[in-house]
Amino acid sequence: MTRDYRDLSPYDFEILVRDLLQASHGVRMETFPPGRDGGVDIRLHQNGEETLIAQCKHSPGRTFAQIKGQLESEAKKIGDRFSCRYILATSASLTRQNKQEIATMFAGVRLGVEDIWGVDDLNNLLRLHPRVEIDNFKLWITSSAVLTHLLHPDLHGRSSGLIHRIIQRRRLYVHSDAYPHSLGILKEHHVCVISGEPGIGKTTLAETLLVKFLSDDWEVHFASNDVADIEKVWKSGTRQVFLYDDFLGQNSLLDSLNKNEDSRLGNLVERIRDVDDKRLIMTTREYILQQAQQTHERLQTSRALTDGKVILNLSHYTAKQKARIFYNHIHFTELSNAARGSILRERRYMDVIRHANFNPRIIELVTKNFKISGVDDEDFFEYVMRALDNPRELWERIFESQLSTTERGLLLVLATIRTRVELRDLHRALNAYECVDGGRRTDLHTLKMLLKKLEGTFIQISADMALDDQPNGLDPRNRATLIQLANPSFIDYISSYLSTHPDEINQMAHGCFFFEQAETLALWELGEASHSQILRMAFDSFFGAAPQGRQLPRLAPGHQTILMSALMRLGSTEPCTWMDSPRQYRVAIRRSISARNRHLVMLILDHKYGRSLIEENYLAGVVQMLTERIDQADLWLIQQEYPLMRYLSRYDSLADQLAAARDLAAAGMLKLLEHPEHFQSALSVFRDLDISPSHWSERSEKNLRRRFASFALEWDWEEAGRVNNVAECETSLFCLQEALVDFELHESVQPVALTDRLSMLQDEVAQDLDFGDEESNESDPGEREREEREGDTACSSEEPGDPIDELFQTLI
Repeated sequence: MTRDYRDLSPYDFEILVRDLLQASHGVRMETFPPGRDGGVDIRLHQNGEETLIAQCKHSPGRTFAQIKGQLESEAKKIGDRFSCRYILATSASLTRQNKQEIATMFAGVRLGVEDIWGVDDLNNLLRLHPRVEIDNFKLWITSSAVLTHLLHPDLHGRSSGLIHRIIQRRRLYVHSDAYPHSLGILKEHHVCVISGEPGIGKTTLAETLLVKFLSDDWEVHFASNDVADIEKVWKSGTRQVFLYDDFLGQNSLLDSLNKNEDSRLGNLVERIRDVDDKRLIMTTREYILQQAQQTHERLQTSRALTDGKVILNLSHYTAKQKARIFYNHIHFTELSNAARGSILRERRYMDVIRHANFNPRIIELVTKNFKISGVDDEDFFEYVMRALDNPRELWERIFESQLSTTERGLLLVLATIRTRVELRDLHRALNAYECVDGGRRTDLHTLKMLLKKLEGTFIQISADMALDDQPNGLDPRNRATLIQLANPSFIDYISSYLSTHPDEINQMAHGCFFFEQAETLALWELGEASHSQILRMAFDSFFGAAPQGRQLPRLAPGHQTILMSALMRLGSTEPCTWMDSPRQYRVAIRRSISARNRHLVMLILDHKYGRSLIEENYLAGVVQMLTERIDQADLWLIQQEYPLMRYLSRYDSLADQLAAARDLAAAGMLKLLEHPEHFQSALSVFRDLDISPSHWSERSEKNLRRRFASFALEWDWEEAGRVNNVAECETSLFCLQEALVDFELHESVQPVALTDRLSMLQDEVAQDLDFGDEESNESDPGEREREEREGDTACSSEEPGDPIDELFQTLI
């Protein structure tokens, strides 16, 4: 395995050498920052005397000739001060002749050739002590072996985004206590839901877990759109780990309603819990998860969302881990000595680490944007503290003071689009916004120049992307530039910003060019009413706690009519946003927005305002389109209409039309009853929709219940003879048991035959499988956490020192 030591800071390198020495000698070692005791970095002190001294010189990628002067200076400095064994470790490349020359330089101490470690020696020691490499995760997270695995043609298309993020952010990773905890959950429950406030590090934790599984030869897949992405690549008998990032969307439950997949997700979660060769990692904001569980019963009752949940928050970060986060961002950002000095003076970094609003994303923002802030280098500490005192002020200062009017307009338009948009569509949307108040249109050339200026801090640009514009298919010649906002927290800021700028809301609503823009404004407008408490949690978690008595601002009173008009005006426009193809690298596919989901957004907004914004003739047209889709749709697509039908059922004037649509849907579902899930879907048409029954629906439901009672007694025998392995048997058993509960037959009908078959299969398979390898790959997370804590606090009782002080002293 080729390791990249350039990703280690001097402190990281020192800890690596210390851990190798501790592993080799089986004893605890002390660590010291530069300058203490004549440059001693690591020491072994036994029986009242020094027995070993180690010096670390982090020079990755350099040769002996390039570090020779530094070593000569070090040799003169220490002279003959030490009589104990002396070890010199460097990340530079050394030959045998180089080592002989170094030993001669350090003739005043006991430095043998065998105690001079170059990069090859470090690699050899890591092979002898693999646990050290696991603990020093920056080495293996971007090792050539892992990246080669990622870059394999079969995985590259799905892993490209992860590769990019790892390469860009690998130096900043810090393991929190949530890392071993999450590993333990995945080992026990196979499913882990990482939730928490915005910017706390959910995706970073998920990515680190993924790469750990990659290093253990698990196959990695990503759900970029919905559960179907996982179902398509499922391989029985293959170790697979799936990441479903932001599985409930970034901004509102509407994102998850559009997917209409709560039942399928619940089934998938339970299926993965029952097999040993699958893992599922999901991330979401905690307030969105709470909202989803209140709305979707299946998510509320899922064991994985209770047993397998990690709520990531600041309690998972020790003071030293927060110090490492802050230190890494400073070390790997090109800050001047004056800026660093402002942090080091009087240990002021402790004020940052102890701040109640400490947040990894805020730390990233302040260090990344400091150069363009206009603040003097000597005032870097004050700049950081102001951002922590009022995180919203950080965006305000940049957005309202450092950008031109055109740049602000461009970012407002991008914020309403939220996800990736093609350059030409962005240009059209910007021009539409500019024309509302008679402003000058930005030409395409100027737009490109603005994008280059804003890239990094505000936006991400993906150039030369192939577009798979379904149903036209992929045309290799059709290549484009896609643009998106770089930071989700900026979208949160814009929604708050617009609430205090009503004139700009009018301009945004009138200037919407795509439905997605009006939908975003509707999501923000829906922010008070029934969801106010949840959105307040989101606001407070990133911007700091709101003052007592302050109402969370929504867009503004009276804008709902303009918003509804925009939604209706754009109801049939072509979608403008794109997502990565799950199968092909650097190929994007257009996100679809069905008429059903467009109508759903309108109805939810209308319900907030007492069903007063949509005229009856328009509603009748919505039901007519619904009926036509049900009549023409594949049976399984009918279920996607349920959320819309529930909202429509609240309009008294639509009762007869909607009952007819319900009966048409039920008739379709009753045509296919070959599996327990078929019966469940058919039952849900009668049971879950609040629509008045008709004589036909009452008779049909009774008949359906009778048919299922007969079906259940026979299907378990047939299925027991069909399945071929434990996983299939468990899945079948689970499906039948779920259906028995729905039909309230779980006490009168018992799938005895299938249960017996399952037990027999488990016994047979257990004789042929050896799970020793998997157990050895996944060490006890609790033990690892304890060892990491002990290693991080390794200090002498005679001269304890503060590990955080030692860390920041390396910035000098």
